[in-house]
Amino acid sequence: MIYHLLMDKKMVMLDGLVVKQAVRDIASKKPDLSDKALLYFYSRDFLNLCERNKIDGNAITQSVKELVDFPIISRKKIANDIAKVIDNSFVEEVVSK
Repeated sequence: MIYHLLMDKKMVMLDGLVVKQAVRDIASKKPDLSDKALLYFYSRDFLNLCERNKIDGNAITQSVKELVDFPIISRKKIANDIAKVIDNSFVEEVVSK
């Protein structure tokens, strides 16, 4: 039972890191990396991650979709702000378990 709870917490933290990195990759200067990161938010993998963590995937997808419209310098700042929100969401999930 304890092992299961520890693994759940580690999985939530890992999921949070994946989403946070994908958001940061959208702000990359490399168009190919940015495009692939954006596609991730429309993937079944992302939807599964959101379901598993009871996160509103549509809100995140809408945020990153709007992020793409900003110039690269602004994008980096906004991506970091979104990453902080993601951190808080996933940390709250871990702490509440």
